[in-house]
Formats: sequence, structure tokens, C-alpha cells
Amino acid sequence: MKIGFWGSGNMARVLGGAWSVAGHQVIFGSRDAAKSRTIAEEIGPNATGGTNDEVAESCEVIVSSVRAVPSSFLKSTSVLAGKVIIDLNNRDFPREYKPEEFLSSLAEATQKDVPATNVVKALNNQAMEVFNCDAAALREAGVQAFIAGDDDSAKQTVVELLKDIGLTPVDFGLLSNAWLLELQADILRTYMFATGNSLVTPGFIEAPRAEPRFGERRKGTY
Repeated sequence: MKIGFWGSGNMARVLGGAWSVAGHQVIFGSRDAAKSRTIAEEIGPNATGGTNDEVAESCEVIVSSVRAVPSSFLKSTSVLAGKVIIDLNNRDFPREYKPEEFLSSLAEATQKDVPATNVVKALNNQAMEVFNCDAAALREAGVQAFIAGDDDSAKQTVVELLKDIGLTPVDFGLLSNAWLLELQADILRTYMFATGNSLVTPGFIEAPRAEPRFGERRKGTY
């Protein structure tokens, strides 16, 4: 399958690397095409780089690692009709907040912005260090990935992709539940910040410790 990424940061790099190892064609997108091509060269022969618009046009499944709705950074969203978008984003993590601020989700905002697509919330509850492990190690550890979405076919596509990289999918229902998965990420990130342990995942199942397969953490957040 041809999997594209909006953004070429930490999570895009490690997930793209994991899916390329699983045999999928990966395309990294960025506002700076030179940056995405450099990331692709680091990953290997199954990876290429280009612009976010090129990803939108050419890929069957797109992973958004940009904390913004597609219309804010694409020339056109019409090319996205019928495609699957995996939204893995969390809000900037505030130290003080009111719960009512979290009753809507970034995934729902993306679905509203591009209604002809099928948005699935997934992969927002694993730090990049989890994917230092190969698929077999993650599968053996029982590392889970919660997903939410309204389209069953789109969710099944995401389920198969998650299994390819060793994760155990957990269906969390409709996309309207995505705000709870984003809130779950705040719980996990609070634990990470308190303990320095970036290997914790949903259910507080720890991924095995492993050497980086696709580079160390660069500037960015959990």
C-alpha cells in the first residue's frame, strides 16, 4: 500500500520506517520537500519524499502528523475524496486546563474540514521510542493501539496497517469518541513527563527497550 505522511517529524519518521520494513511504499511530505527527501533517504529504498500536496494527490492512506486541518496547508482538499486519513495528533499539552476544553477532538475537526474523507483516530498514544522495536517484539508484548472512526472500511484498513507493524488494534467506536483518546494521551504523557519513561502505552503496557532503528528523538514533543 502507498502510505503518505503530512509532516516529516519524529513520529512520521519511525512509523514510515516501520511500514517500509513491512513492505509498504512510504512517501513523506513537508512544507520543505528537501527535508522530506532527506528523511526518506535515511529510511531506505521503500521511501520517497515530496510536498504535502504530492502526498495528498498520490497516497491511498495518509497519516497526519500536523496539528492543523488539511485546508490550512494544502492547495486543495478535493484530491482527498474517498481516502483514509489517520490522525495521530494531540493538542499542545497544557499544564493547567479546564476539562470542557477537551470535549471536541482534532480528529473531528479534520473530518469536518475535509468531509469527503474517512478520518480514523489512531497512533496518538505511543511515543516514537515504542517503534524502536520491530513488529515481532511489539506483537509479543501485546502493545495496543486504540482507534476511532465512523467508516468501517477505513477502520479495517487502519487495523491491517497497525497489525503490520506489530500493534494490537482496539476499536474505540465512533470518531466522536476521539476526544477521549486524546485525553488518554494526556494521562500517558503526564506519566512520561513524571517518570521519563517513554515506553508506556495504553493499558500501561510497556514496550520492550530497543536501540533506535530510525534515528534518535529530535526536537519535538511526545
